[in-house]
Amino acid sequence: MRRIAALVMAGIPVAAMAAAPVLTTTSGSWVRVFTQEVETAVGRSVRVDAASMKAGGLGRSFRELDVLTKNRGALPRGTMQFMLRSVNCATGTTRVEQWQMIGANGATLGGSATPGTAQRVRWDNEDGLVIRYVCQGILPR
Repeated sequence: MRRIAALVMAGIPVAAMAAAPVLTTTSGSWVRVFTQEVETAVGRSVRVDAASMKAGGLGRSFRELDVLTKNRGALPRGTMQFMLRSVNCATGTTRVEQWQMIGANGATLGGSATPGTAQRVRWDNEDGLVIRYVCQGILPR
């Protein structure tokens, strides 16, 4: 999220999302990954659409929604980032397949339908806890 926010704030052009109604739709079975206290500490609310978890991408794909709970640079509180992510739980690699960022006012801030590069999962941070939930079904509480 920080890297993407930095790209948007730096004015670097990002590819506009073609048609992504499935990516940004709020229908689904959204699971709140962190407690309110953790969300306050990290400055974002993270939700995973449990209904979207299926085989695909690196092994398993899922939709994630991050909502800023504090202002972060030029991005105001309420900015949403929808992502289609994939993970290989056995090898511990993950990548963002596509993403779209929506401002608090509803305007599209950027997005990409091109998969990013695969990265190793850092199990000891917030993102690692999200991946652990997707791989093992265990919510960090």
